[in-house]
Amino acid sequence: MNPSASIPFAQMILSWILLGVLLVWMLVFAFLAFRPRRIEMLDLSDLPTPSGSFPMIVPLTPLSFSNAPVEVAVGNASMMSSDQSGDVGAAPVV
Repeated sequence: MNPSASIPFAQMILSWILLGVLLVWMLVFAFLAFRPRRIEMLDLSDLPTPSGSFPMIVPLTPLSFSNAPVEVAVGNASMMSSDQSGDVGAAPVV
């Protein structure tokens, strides 16, 4: 038997096996996805009722930040910075 002729045959067998596994996989999960669901109808009288009242829900208030000026000391120089403009601020020249 010629070794070069057996390689395509082995690849063909492997390809058909993998294709079969893929098709079985797809069929099983398609069945699981489309199967009918069994939903039990619950009677409202069977549900437990809470013993006390429901807790009060308090709306959250947003946090507010002040834009007060902050003094920043760099080395022996100091400068005033207020973050109102959104800039980083001027750097002292040494």
